[in-house]
Amino acid sequence: MKQTQAEHSDLKTSHSYLTIPSLRYSILDGLGGSISQGSGETYLSAFGIFLKAAPLQVGLLATLPPLIGALLQGFGVWLMERFLRRRQILVILAAILSLIWLPVALLPVVLGPGGKTVTILILLICLYFALAGFAAPIWNSLIGDLVPSNSRGRYFGFRSRKCGLAVFLAMILAGQVLHIFEKAGLAEFGFLLIFLMAAFGRVMSSYWLSKYDDPPLHVSAEDRFSFIDFLRRAPASNFAKFAFFIATINLAVNFAGPYFAVYMLRQLNFSYLQYTLIGASAVIAQFLTLQHWGYLCDRFGNKKILNVTAVGVALSPIMWLFSAQTWYLVLIQLYGGFVWAGFNLAVGNFLFDAVSPPKRARCAAYQAIINGIFVLCGALLGGWYASHVPAASLAEKLWILPPSVYFQLFLISGLMRLAAAAVFLPLFAEVRPVEAIHHPKLIFQILHLRPLSGATFGPLSNGREKRGKTSPSMQL
Repeated sequence: MKQTQAEHSDLKTSHSYLTIPSLRYSILDGLGGSISQGSGETYLSAFGIFLKAAPLQVGLLATLPPLIGALLQGFGVWLMERFLRRRQILVILAAILSLIWLPVALLPVVLGPGGKTVTILILLICLYFALAGFAAPIWNSLIGDLVPSNSRGRYFGFRSRKCGLAVFLAMILAGQVLHIFEKAGLAEFGFLLIFLMAAFGRVMSSYWLSKYDDPPLHVSAEDRFSFIDFLRRAPASNFAKFAFFIATINLAVNFAGPYFAVYMLRQLNFSYLQYTLIGASAVIAQFLTLQHWGYLCDRFGNKKILNVTAVGVALSPIMWLFSAQTWYLVLIQLYGGFVWAGFNLAVGNFLFDAVSPPKRARCAAYQAIINGIFVLCGALLGGWYASHVPAASLAEKLWILPPSVYFQLFLISGLMRLAAAAVFLPLFAEVRPVEAIHHPKLIFQILHLRPLSGATFGPLSNGREKRGKTSPSMQL
């Protein structure tokens, strides 16, 4: 029997939300998307580098498609409000997404490396993210109606934990495939195989989406407001201030983010196996800690978690300045995965708490538009800086590593994140009643997790469940 959120608003026990069929299907749908992310999206920057992309092209590949996807989320809202059939739209879009991986996979085999091939790749990935952008607000609207409000943090933490494991396994498998084919001098066929795996993941996602319940959607005239109206209300809107905080953080992240892959694969000459190991470290940290973060979000509120983790994500890129040893970068990525897991979960939960269901898809779309513009600006600024600023500087003479313009990007990115946190975090507030706790005590709670067996071991340990979209595999 199909069940809705209203029928299950009293579900309070640890895993009782799993009695709702649609939420079990959502986990399986998420596993399909995670396979696609781990074996496909994670390796797009490496693929662009293999195709001889210039640094600016690598930046565009990482940020232009998400911007286009964000700008088109409004069209997804229009589709949803016009046809009122959220599940059917999602199924069709997921099926088309699976097909786009096929020409992507064939690019190096048919055309070979070169600027023209990179341009076609960027166009294909723009189309991919455009369709994903159509789907995003529709999925947010639908899942928000299906998940009981009193267990969102725990459910989404549980779901994200399972999805994080799927991303990790897909990354490891794809990385091993690339390593084997690279050693044989056939890297293009390695990319062909992993992108076919990504296509399979989207097919799987489409199938399980078709099993979702689709409660009736009611949107009144007063729930429809333009993007200009959203901006006009921003000075007085708690959610809008939150949206600009996230966008500014992501501008800072993408000032350096697209160039970590360039730094590792070109400057450090890492193998695909080393690249995969470093990226997968962040995913396994998410897997171990997401459940605990969800419990903390439900108990103490998403704003408290953002206050703490925003500082953590600001320190992450700065840590790259002190060593280029693989073991050290793995440790940095474990830390990055840990803090980004809490940050991203709190970000995702805040939307559901701060916006009423009829307005949720529209607000999610407008937030994505702002975020996408800021992300592109960050990447373009970083690309310009990397191309025009000398590698050596006075500050870098104090470091033990050889001079590199990428170190400047990493340092500036971290400082920009700290500035964004200092400016915007005081401007918005928690929107639901939560248990009060001082920040030092919250940090103590965070650092005593029990991810698997119940044993406490420092910064990777305890929990219930948590939610959010898994952030990019390179948690920087």
